[in-house]
Amino acid sequence: MEPVTSKLRRTRLFANLPEDGLADLISDPGVRNGELAEVVDARPGDLVVLLEGGLHMVAKDGGGEHLAILSVNETAPEPAILYTIPAGAVLRLTRFSTYLVIDGARLDRLISATQQAKSLAALDDVVRERTAALMRSAAFKQLSFDQIVCCAEAMEAWTVAAGDDVVLEGQPGDYFYVVESGQAEVVRRGSPVARLGTGGSFGEEALLQDLARNATVRMVTDGRLLRLAKGDFDRLLKAELVDVIEPSAARRLIEGGTAEVIDCRGEEEWELWRLPRSRLMPLDQLRERVRGLDRSRTYVVYCRTGRRALAAAFLMRQLGLRAHALDGGIAAWPYEIEGHPLGT
Repeated sequence: MEPVTSKLRRTRLFANLPEDGLADLISDPGVRNGELAEVVDARPGDLVVLLEGGLHMVAKDGGGEHLAILSVNETAPEPAILYTIPAGAVLRLTRFSTYLVIDGARLDRLISATQQAKSLAALDDVVRERTAALMRSAAFKQLSFDQIVCCAEAMEAWTVAAGDDVVLEGQPGDYFYVVESGQAEVVRRGSPVARLGTGGSFGEEALLQDLARNATVRMVTDGRLLRLAKGDFDRLLKAELVDVIEPSAARRLIEGGTAEVIDCRGEEEWELWRLPRSRLMPLDQLRERVRGLDRSRTYVVYCRTGRRALAAAFLMRQLGLRAHALDGGIAAWPYEIEGHPLGT
């Protein structure tokens, strides 16, 4: 039989995908053979590529209406492709067949990466380098390609040397930073608390809370930084990476069991008053503690007035978690609380 990749490349969907990516896509679970009446194991979202043989799809677990019939012989120039599989549909072979089941999510990622590579090549050299660096940063993983390009165009590049203080604890926040190359150290009250490498980002807490810097960031090696001014940060990143939720909507998520509650205040505040069933994770400890959270869950983050929760939700979303910042914080929460805010 002709190589599978050659047949796939005759179709518009697969024609422009890179050779190595296409080979990887079809290698798992690989080409299958099946007999007459055999059921094809495929899920909604998958694609079924029929290389040779016949396939019948019916609805309602096999007992309902006819949905599709595919048929192709070995000499056909192109395979037959089943693009859509409704929930509950049953796929059954109508004769001995050779076919391929392709994971739809993996295909989407490959198509997206291919399109982004082409778009990158069309950018001028400076913006292309910055965009490529931002695409490797966790802070930008949830943005579209066009949004990342806008950030790259607005950013300034800054060459730094080992020992340089990029931001100083106590100074006002003016920029958001991404490490394009090199290593940096985060120092709080004279003690190192974190190390940042390529793709690492910092500076968002002061911008989101409109407060002074709570730590010094010092270069450990020579490097290069990309920085985004506060106005551009607010315009391009803040609304995209921080999801603010109203108390009534947050309550529905919490009471419905679809969201957990994170308190990002200090322990002394939490002991006085807190939302029921909340878990304490102070903002200055959040970067390490959230790594153990379940990525399949949704989280509502709160503080006293909502300002610290903005920074906490921003960080959590960088780390791949679904997080909402509670609008107005516990001070604006009109429902049940635990403890006594006056300490009585």
